[in-house]
Amino acid sequence: MANGSANLTQTSINSTQLNTMTLPIHVRVLQALLLVSLSLALSGPSFSRRDACSSILIAGTACTTLPIAPAHASYLDPEMAQVTKQVYLDVEFGEGSTKGRIVMGLFGDVMPRVTQNFVSLCQGNRYAGTTFYRVLSELTVQGGAIGDNSGKTGTSSFDGGKSFEPDNYDLKHSKEGLVSMVRSLDGSVDSRFFINIAQDAGWADDRYAVFGVVQQGMDLVHQMEKVKVKPPQNKPIDPIAIVASGVL
Repeated sequence: MANGSANLTQTSINSTQLNTMTLPIHVRVLQALLLVSLSLALSGPSFSRRDACSSILIAGTACTTLPIAPAHASYLDPEMAQVTKQVYLDVEFGEGSTKGRIVMGLFGDVMPRVTQNFVSLCQGNRYAGTTFYRVLSELTVQGGAIGDNSGKTGTSSFDGGKSFEPDNYDLKHSKEGLVSMVRSLDGSVDSRFFINIAQDAGWADDRYAVFGVVQQGMDLVHQMEKVKVKPPQNKPIDPIAIVASGVL
């Protein structure tokens, strides 16, 4: 790993959280149901707030009051991750009345393969003509489904567009503006990504791979989260189009 990653700090799991790993079997089963339900909901084509609420209800009240033990014993702090590349997406919506640029810094030392993929797609202007196909207010905006604006699939820059495994899931979803790859049901990633709107999105840790952060344009993202959407897919009624992309 490159030298920049050596400067990363780790957020360790405390003893109370570690004790939850020895919870009774019925509680762990309920927690597992919650994790599976949320993962399937977010990676599938019909995620909505109702899906998330239903997942919590299915998993039972025990999961709403007890912490969920992560697979990692520690995470890397994205605040300390080094930005190695900058890319941009030019966005237009509201029948052309709202336009702006989102600049993202990418963590190439920690996520080299995912960063290479995203940079190649931006550099080739491959995101032009795609949309932000799902908007979940106070949660995420999802976009970048090259070749399929429904969000069911995407196209990577590797091997004729084939999906691939992300480098790791080490970076924690601990702040607003982090950019992560949308995951297919088999765990692979392609061109699809989401921008985290929540200040803390711990539910995504170990399941979605953080690879960057919005450095400019979060005001535009907050405007995007207010658009009218059509459930259950939460697809914007008026498209949020990516009209250009590139590398800075």
